[in-house]
Amino acid sequence: MARSNTLQYMILGLLTRQDMTGYDIKQTFDKEKAEFWTAPFSQIYPELNRLLKKDLIQLLPTIQESRKKTYQLTTTGRSIFNEWIKQPLSPEITTLDNDNFVLRLHFLGKEHADILQKLLKKRQQTLKVEIAQLELELAEVVSHPEQYGRELIIRKELANKKSDLKLWKKELLK
Repeated sequence: MARSNTLQYMILGLLTRQDMTGYDIKQTFDKEKAEFWTAPFSQIYPELNRLLKKDLIQLLPTIQESRKKTYQLTTTGRSIFNEWIKQPLSPEITTLDNDNFVLRLHFLGKEHADILQKLLKKRQQTLKVEIAQLELELAEVVSHPEQYGRELIIRKELANKKSDLKLWKKELLK
């Protein structure tokens, strides 16, 4: 499920909270993000090596007996992460897909109310477009009984997106 570059931001985000080993990162994925994200060790460790080479993270000194490598975010890594989390809020970006929305949302706290508000508005705009597209698609298939299964899938997706839109509208009013 991991996509190019997105995994690096997930790891950087986790390291904004605390220093972690590769094992700790995997455990956190399994505990916190399994509902929308998975990443096996075979993706995490190569990404950690890439982040080390880019000087976005660094290794902490280890105890002689321990083979565990503990990773820490560098100043550059923190800066890159902070730039990324605000990126979809620029005016030239008109949509925000669910994966990028959820990933950013996961790392924002109440102290980021201004970013959260803009993020929710951007996602609402995207959902409205997606709902309109699904409604058009539904209108096309509803008169074709041989596509009833597809109609059910569209109805489910439409219900999910309308539910999301309602939730994010409610959050914006708080």
